[in-house]
Amino acid sequence: MSNLSIFNFHQTQVRIQLLNNEPLFCLTDVIKILNIKNANASRFNMSEAGIHKMYIRSGGQNREVTFINEPNLYRVIFRSNKKEAIDFQNWVFEEVLPTIRKTGSYSLTINAEQQQAIQQAVNERVYRTGERHQAVYSKFHQQFKIPRYQDLPASKFDEAIEWLGGVTKTRKDMIEVSRTNLICLVHHMLWLNDFYIDNRLYDVFKMLGSNFGIRIHDHFGDGAFVASMFKRQLEKKQLRQV
Repeated sequence: MSNLSIFNFHQTQVRIQLLNNEPLFCLTDVIKILNIKNANASRFNMSEAGIHKMYIRSGGQNREVTFINEPNLYRVIFRSNKKEAIDFQNWVFEEVLPTIRKTGSYSLTINAEQQQAIQQAVNERVYRTGERHQAVYSKFHQQFKIPRYQDLPASKFDEAIEWLGGVTKTRKDMIEVSRTNLICLVHHMLWLNDFYIDNRLYDVFKMLGSNFGIRIHDHFGDGAFVASMFKRQLEKKQLRQV
């Protein structure tokens, strides 16, 4: 049915249904995570208003499934003595619910852009530490308990980047860096041409009997011409932004 999200908590499936922007949790999935044997809603002193019977597609058939609201979810959690109960509660309270309320859904794993950022952070770590790519990915999978980096939960993305030790640049940052590099290159080429002319290096090489002065003259001249064109374009762009 619509508005149904399926995601994993420690490799165990949990289904969440949004009803009037309120998240409802599949009771069967919650019971399995908390290792509670009896999934009967009556044993948890639940509020009847927070219990919803819904039909979802499962195993090729429409099956009736019990979903419970957030207050009833905590009633179930409090009945569990399992260590994971606290982890599950914190995960729901600190990650799942804020994300659902902000975006209307819960993103299971990192998107394509975030996957590229992870790859970049891995490459930066390899370059910085000398580790092998395979070793870094193996440690990464072990750290976040996932079989592949593509399976990283979206909520763990910032933590993963920090763990890898790489601060990846956004597209906007990369564009700004490229623009800065271009400005530096323009000024450098113009300075080299002025230095060549002011110090009459052409005459110096000619006195030494070398044709290198002619080659440098053409190179610096062409470079200064192109640099001047870029400089005018950059100045026009800055004026438009003022």
